Amino acid sequence: MYLGEEYLKQTTVKVDPMQMEAVRRRLLDSNESSELTAHSEYEAFRLIYAGEVIVGYTSGKIVSSGPYSAAAVQNVVVEMKSSIPDSIVIGSDEAGKGEWLGPLTVAAVGLTPKQTGLMRALGVMDSKNMSLLRIAELSKTVRRYALKVESLLISPEKFNKQLEEFRREGKNLNDMLAWAHTKVISEVYDTIKAINDPIKIVVDQFARVKTEARLRGKIDLRKIELVQRPKAEDEIAVAAASIIAREARESWIDWACEKYGFDLRELSVHEAYEHPKKDVFAKTSYLQSEVDRKS
Repeated sequence: MYLGEEYLKQTTVKVDPMQMEAVRRRLLDSNESSELTAHSEYEAFRLIYAGEVIVGYTSGKIVSSGPYSAAAVQNVVVEMKSSIPDSIVIGSDEAGKGEWLGPLTVAAVGLTPKQTGLMRALGVMDSKNMSLLRIAELSKTVRRYALKVESLLISPEKFNKQLEEFRREGKNLNDMLAWAHTKVISEVYDTIKAINDPIKIVVDQFARVKTEARLRGKIDLRKIELVQRPKAEDEIAVAAASIIAREARESWIDWACEKYGFDLRELSVHEAYEHPKKDVFAKTSYLQSEVDRKS
């Protein structure tokens, strides 16, 4: 029976690499599954489940080839309690920080422990290597199941003006980022702080002192745990925030392409720099840097 393209596509979830053996054993507990020979050293296991292939990689990624195998993996991941936080987690991340095209977007997502497990099972992970279609799909998942989602979009035109204002005050991009992250985090926190559960805030580290100082002005940090660290996207709440931020950025670019009547993503650096309206779709200081670098 033909199930349709949407059912036949691969599904990927990410777990702690240390859990891969436990996932393999649980999948093999089913009468529907049997083990196959791994194809490379990067595969922790390869199984067939209800006629569909499941490949677990040593990195912690698990790829399912169809709907039945995907459901089996999701059920196993939801049932596994290890590495799930015992507190509400507010994660924040941004998109567009280093690109000249489009806005800077920042998002924060609040998740309960149960929501964290569900998000992981549904494939929420670092968005960097995801297709735009997958990001759009997962952004709906995050908005549907998260405790609270907040996002902030700074258009290129506003970004150009705001960065110039910060620079006149002797500040830089990190000050803008600290302000933006604090804004979305505090809005999520204000919504959920009445819940009588421990709260942890996790931020992908970029300017530890500035970020903490900004947050301290909005939140009593004595009541929460604040974590700032590199590669924080392995925290599901941060990964969820990265998906929301990227979806917002890409949606704005799609809107701008339609408004201006051409594909902005196809512009070369020099074509963008020569465009009379570059201020409205490009972060001009970044664009200037790219032109100087390529000259």
